[in-house]
Amino acid sequence: MDKEHSLISGQLDKIELQYTPIEAISDTVSALRDSFSSGTMRDIGFRKQQLRALLKGLREDKKNLLDALYHDLHKSHTEGLYAEYDAVEYEIGQYLDNMNKWVKPSRNALAMEQPAFLLSKSEVRKEPLGVVVILGAWNYPFRLIMLPAIGAIAAGNTVVLKPSELAPHTAQAVQNLVTRSMDSNVIRVVQGGVKETTELLKEKFDHYFYTGSGSVGKIVARAAAEHLSGITLELGGKSPAIVHADVSDLAPTAFRIMWSKLANSGQTCVATDYILIHRSVKDKLVPLLVEAVTGMYGKSPKESPDYGRIINARHWNRLMDALSATEGTQIAVTDDLPDESDLYFPPTIVDGVRPGDSLMKDELFGPILPILTYDTLDEAISLVNSRDQPLALYVFAKNDTAEAVVSRTRSGSATVNDTMFNLASQTNPFGGVGPSGVGRYTGRYTLDTFSHHRHVMKRPLWFPSPGVDSIRGPPFAGSENSWKTDLSHQMVYPSLWSLRESVLGKLVTLIPFWRMLVTIPGFLVAIIKSKPVVRRRKD
Repeated sequence: MDKEHSLISGQLDKIELQYTPIEAISDTVSALRDSFSSGTMRDIGFRKQQLRALLKGLREDKKNLLDALYHDLHKSHTEGLYAEYDAVEYEIGQYLDNMNKWVKPSRNALAMEQPAFLLSKSEVRKEPLGVVVILGAWNYPFRLIMLPAIGAIAAGNTVVLKPSELAPHTAQAVQNLVTRSMDSNVIRVVQGGVKETTELLKEKFDHYFYTGSGSVGKIVARAAAEHLSGITLELGGKSPAIVHADVSDLAPTAFRIMWSKLANSGQTCVATDYILIHRSVKDKLVPLLVEAVTGMYGKSPKESPDYGRIINARHWNRLMDALSATEGTQIAVTDDLPDESDLYFPPTIVDGVRPGDSLMKDELFGPILPILTYDTLDEAISLVNSRDQPLALYVFAKNDTAEAVVSRTRSGSATVNDTMFNLASQTNPFGGVGPSGVGRYTGRYTLDTFSHHRHVMKRPLWFPSPGVDSIRGPPFAGSENSWKTDLSHQMVYPSLWSLRESVLGKLVTLIPFWRMLVTIPGFLVAIIKSKPVVRRRKD
């Protein structure tokens, strides 16, 4: 252990996280609902001011946050920076730079497509949902709660944060940061375990955002369903890495796979959960996997300042149970052994694993890497498709092979010739599909998640004339009303180029403003045939 982390370990004692009193939870939500209803978040300038205050506090608390991450997960300052702190700081910057553009209503030129909307104005506004709750995860206890919170505030919502009690130092650091830096009318923190979370989920929120396991995700989904509210679930699954026979270079392949497997001691929702290796390259890849481990952490990762720890004894024992039940062959990787007292679990590679093995039942969420072999690409794709859709899929192969894998499988995200690095791309959406999650976020996608896209249309009363306006309602029967059918087809749903059968019809479509032009004859007929509107005489 280096001097810096030895000092940290000595300075931080295990804290007793102060849970929010049960009776205060309802008051917290009510206060934020009253704040939202009063229009606190209506001003975009105020939202930006809150994000600037958060940024200032974030920078002031930088060391405390990194120390907390180290104490909870033995996460080194370097890993804490690039995997958690930097992502949050960057996200705030994205919103400060782009929020005005992202929240701006979008407008569509309706009349050019559908002449019935001539002189109408139409826009889609991004409006806040109301009061939202964000339940964080313990494996990235700062990043995974703050990234959605930033977007929720930018969208104009008031926010309740519930950090994971399993990472108590970071949970307390989050509360200190939010309480000291931000307006309590905007965001508040609720601390607690199962009892407090259960009470919190009884409250009505306008959107529920949860990161964690599928079993708890179902509980959150039921709470959202009770109030017919929106929900975002960021879950996980067994994310595979397929290594095909035509991979161009096995050395970087091995390094990138082991990096994702061992970062945060494997406790990452998009870590490589298992490898599918083509039989022809397996014997070449396995030694490179071992070499990648020792290159990063040495032969005794327990002594490395960069190697993490399992979050608690329950998860440590879960990993031990899965490993002890495997029928695969454990490959010698390091010199040290698992140590429950230190929550240390060494990098572990298991060869000869079959699809029904104990290591293949659930997401491992730890530093154990099962290896499965295949003979044909179809075999590998079938195995992936036989399981629930994973949060991520990785494939190392030439372009054509990789595209075949991506196009014939489903996953939250897919990366070719790399692993997990897509998480750093905060201008693209992150989210699962099916059992690996519902919804998406990061960057502008978080703002979209926490916004209602409200269509607002404005039309004049004087146009079209009352007689022509009667096109929309009965009576439709009789030859005297046939003009309604003819004109409505042309004005509301004109035939698009792709729907026209004749060459002449397609050519007409190429004429600018053709949709407006073709309605003119029918419009004139409508004026002639439509019955005048009887206006009530003023006495």
